[in-house]
Amino acid sequence: MTCGWAQSIEQLTERQRNRLEEATERLKVLRLEIRDQQIPMGKKLADLRYESNSKERLLKERQRLRDRSSLSLEQLESQVAAGKNELDYIAGNLFNEFESSFKAALSPGEISTFGEDLRQLDLLLERVDTTEAEKISASMEQIADSLDRIDGLLAGKRYPGSALDPEGKQLAGSFIQVGPLLYFISESKGTVGWVEETRTLKPKMRSIGSSEVKAIQNLSETGIGLLPVDPTLGDAVAFAETKESWQEHFKKGGVWVIPIIGFAILSMVVAIYKSIQVSLIRQPQPRVVHEIIEKLGADDSKGALSLAASQSGPAAQMLTEGVKNAGESVELVEEVMFESILGAQPKLERFLNVIAVTAATAPLLGLLGTVTGIIKTFKLMEIFGAGDPKPLISGISEALITTEMGLVLAIPALIAHALLSRRVAGILAQMEKLSIAFVNGLSRRDVGFKAAENSTD
Repeated sequence: MTCGWAQSIEQLTERQRNRLEEATERLKVLRLEIRDQQIPMGKKLADLRYESNSKERLLKERQRLRDRSSLSLEQLESQVAAGKNELDYIAGNLFNEFESSFKAALSPGEISTFGEDLRQLDLLLERVDTTEAEKISASMEQIADSLDRIDGLLAGKRYPGSALDPEGKQLAGSFIQVGPLLYFISESKGTVGWVEETRTLKPKMRSIGSSEVKAIQNLSETGIGLLPVDPTLGDAVAFAETKESWQEHFKKGGVWVIPIIGFAILSMVVAIYKSIQVSLIRQPQPRVVHEIIEKLGADDSKGALSLAASQSGPAAQMLTEGVKNAGESVELVEEVMFESILGAQPKLERFLNVIAVTAATAPLLGLLGTVTGIIKTFKLMEIFGAGDPKPLISGISEALITTEMGLVLAIPALIAHALLSRRVAGILAQMEKLSIAFVNGLSRRDVGFKAAENSTD
């Protein structure tokens, strides 16, 4: 039994060993096969990885190109939209602004030359069936013409036309233009002058001196010469023309200037008369009163009366009346002298109220002229409208000049009245002072007489 189990174990062990050897052999063979296949498969794997990486890079590149194409398309669309907006702005705004500026820059003589072209351009731009390209092309042609115009102005040019002479007659001739300076010479070459801008459709000439006329005629005939230049472009000439004589100035003031001037003459005459009158009045010195009192104290009534009468001005009569009544009471003498002062006052103040009335009336007349001038201005506005101010100038001048004349009269009249009133008040005050001194002198004399009588008793 034991031998049988031992034999079985050995057989089993042998069988397992054989199987192990066979398995080992197969493992060796398999390892050899794997080793033989590992290199080609590794190369193939590397090739596949390389191919995968290449395709991955290609995929990324195409994705980047696709993204870039999408972005470029959006940018192009944005650029196209911005370009369209810019084109619309140029065609809709800048060209219109240029056309307006170009029209404003044209001289009166050039309006007839460029006027038809500008009118045709306006009609083309206003047509509905005109394409944007046609509008832009027409505007660019206009810009080219404006550049040619600038070249011509810099070098000087001459072109035919017609203008109104200073009397308003239309004359045919030619314009000579250098920069902003514009001259006109008629076909007969007898009428030459500056050309000024007006609100009328026709350019109007302005008269110039004989030397300037000869210079322009010489340039027109020979093409070479010196031109008279006004750097102010006519403003200096226009300013010189605003200077007017005092007759023209008064005439613009209308009918109310006549009474204002009348009051001015009256006020001036009265002021001169009163000035001479009060300036000739010489008031007696206070010592004269003392001398008269001394003569009266010495019972020299005739000497006192002669001295009082020899004085000048209204004070002489006052002192004379005082001497004549020196023998009366002091109160009576005082009343008599005060009566003389009251009698002299109207004579001194005579005609001063005339100056005061003219000083007060002149501004009212000026205000009346202002009202009538404004009414006239509104009437002219109803006829001519408010666009052109030239027809309204007469009413405005009447409104302002009458006010000016009223103030010009009132201010000196007020000053003259104040000065003359002050002078008259001074004369009356001096007379009152002399009368008080005279009365006080009589009072002291009477007191002296009484004291002398008492001492005698």
